Amino acid sequence: MLLFSKTDMNTISSNLQLAVQHHRANRLAQAEQSYRQILAEQPDHPEALYALGMLAQQNGQLAVAEQFLSAAVQVQPDSVKAWFSLGNLSLAQEQFSQGAIAYRQALALRPDSLPIYNNLGFALQQQGLFDEAINYYQKALELKPDFTEAEANLGNALHAQGQLSKEQQIYYAQLNHQLGVARKQAGDLKTAVAFYRAAIALQPDLLDAHYNLGVALQEQGDFEEAIISYQKILELNPHNGEIYFKLGKIYQDQNKLPEAIAAYQQGLKLTNPQYLKAFIAEPGTEKAEEVPITPELPQGEVIVRNYKFPKIPAVAASEKKRPFWSVVILAYQRTDYLLECLASVLAQWTGEEEMEILVMDNASTPPLFDLVNAIGRGIVSYYRNSQNIGLVGNHNTGITLSRGQWIHILHDDDYVLPGFYSQLKQSLEDCSDSVGAAFTGFDNIDEKGVFLSKGDIFYWYGEDRGIIQDWLSQIVVTNPLRPSAIVVRRQTYERLGGYCSELSDLNGWELCKRIATFYDCWYEPEILACYRVDTSWYTNKMSNKLFLTGNHAVFLRRAIEITESYLPTDFCTEITAKARSYNFEYILKRRVIIPLKAGNLTGALRMLQEALKIDRSPEAVAKLFAWLTQDEAAPLRDEIAAKLLAVPGENIPDNIPTELKSPQTAIAP
Repeated sequence: MLLFSKTDMNTISSNLQLAVQHHRANRLAQAEQSYRQILAEQPDHPEALYALGMLAQQNGQLAVAEQFLSAAVQVQPDSVKAWFSLGNLSLAQEQFSQGAIAYRQALALRPDSLPIYNNLGFALQQQGLFDEAINYYQKALELKPDFTEAEANLGNALHAQGQLSKEQQIYYAQLNHQLGVARKQAGDLKTAVAFYRAAIALQPDLLDAHYNLGVALQEQGDFEEAIISYQKILELNPHNGEIYFKLGKIYQDQNKLPEAIAAYQQGLKLTNPQYLKAFIAEPGTEKAEEVPITPELPQGEVIVRNYKFPKIPAVAASEKKRPFWSVVILAYQRTDYLLECLASVLAQWTGEEEMEILVMDNASTPPLFDLVNAIGRGIVSYYRNSQNIGLVGNHNTGITLSRGQWIHILHDDDYVLPGFYSQLKQSLEDCSDSVGAAFTGFDNIDEKGVFLSKGDIFYWYGEDRGIIQDWLSQIVVTNPLRPSAIVVRRQTYERLGGYCSELSDLNGWELCKRIATFYDCWYEPEILACYRVDTSWYTNKMSNKLFLTGNHAVFLRRAIEITESYLPTDFCTEITAKARSYNFEYILKRRVIIPLKAGNLTGALRMLQEALKIDRSPEAVAKLFAWLTQDEAAPLRDEIAAKLLAVPGENIPDNIPTELKSPQTAIAP
């Protein structure tokens, strides 16, 4: 038996508190390190063993989790939570017999625990021991009659024995479906799928359960099973156009583009009569069509106060009525999401007099024409640039070609939600001419289309629809918007120019600031657009020259300086100071670490140099020196010290006196 001094125990206690803090804050690596330090001092520490088991399970290391939890119950056999967690781990691995053993141990220690009764019943049910399972479910319901999970599981067990009437089957099907929805909302897809399947087993024609099962399976990446669920819905309701969109998305993710095209076409035909009419009027042809080339456009400049921007000419006079909307979709090389983006817009297309759709292909090889034409034939105008003109050039070319009163620029990996155009039009068609742009709430999604978070604008303004009163003072400091959520009046572009050619990065932020300086902006709070976030963001930024070289900070500084040239003079100094202070810290806390961790000290130093050009106030310099004391800045400290030591100094004689001599008194001749 190991004996510990009071000092040792205090150290272990402190390490445990620190480990728990890391664990609660989701700093899993630090938590594991602290727990293991405890085991190095006390190998049989029950809390550390238990916590490492839970950590391993959280990280998907189920075998390791089992080792730690088994050790925990050996050291502390009266630990209810350790036995219960060991049972849950066994269920996750479909080791139902072992799970039942662990739950029985836990139940012996805590005979009034509802979750233990329920989970033990489930473990027994999965082994076909229905009578025992029913007994434990009923005991749980005796303790808590409204224990929904136990009631649903009881219904499932009774159904397996053929003991439910038709009415009872429908009741328990609804109960299982509700629990599936709740688990899905909690992020527990695996359990949600189990509840949805149970609901379908009870009521095979329950469309909502089939739909939600398909969605959950799709989010899990189980595409083939999701397809089966969606096809079952189509068997029950062949005219459900939304399901074809779901199938199109799956086929798109599988890179089965012909199947994706067919699914999106069918979905659009079923949900949009105008699309069906236009599609029938433009029959396809097996003959290869010539790829349309972007025409030569006039180039010019417009001066806004003291800076020149690319000119957007007015729409040429024509007898043809101008549409309310121009939707400009920017594309280059990528086919991963283009069909989904196009379909989201085409689903809301109500005719050419209401909306024109342009796809600007920035010299993709091969051209994207056939893909666009496959679902946009007769509706979408496709243009391919003869050479790559850069993202900014493609923006401005699309705007110049557009004829709509309001312009929506959409990147090919983003999409809009139902109601985006109709709801915005309802607000904008009678709004004041002072409104030059508008934006909606939006969601951030990942590569699979799974929700990540609401856009920052929601947390700034919530549900306050209308003209934003303090917008300029906010947008000058930082940008909470994403392109998919923004529409701009074409006259605004004609007056203020297009995207700034100097800024290949942060040009959208600069444009928003320019518009806010001269126009009001309208906010539509509903979530009506989706912006796709690359969840491998850090990895991509680590390999992105813009960040590795420090050029991102250069563009950030220039975006601030350009804006400074046109801000109102009575407002400029104060708000620019806020922008400089905020973005200095932004570089220091979130950007300089990228080249630093990649080992690019030159890029990191350039980031700091640009940060000081943005804000060289005493407060900023103090923050910089404070940051340089942190461990992550150690390589930069060494580099700065080396550069200082390498600075050549003046020649200093070796025989410098070590003591000052008394001055000689002058002697008169």
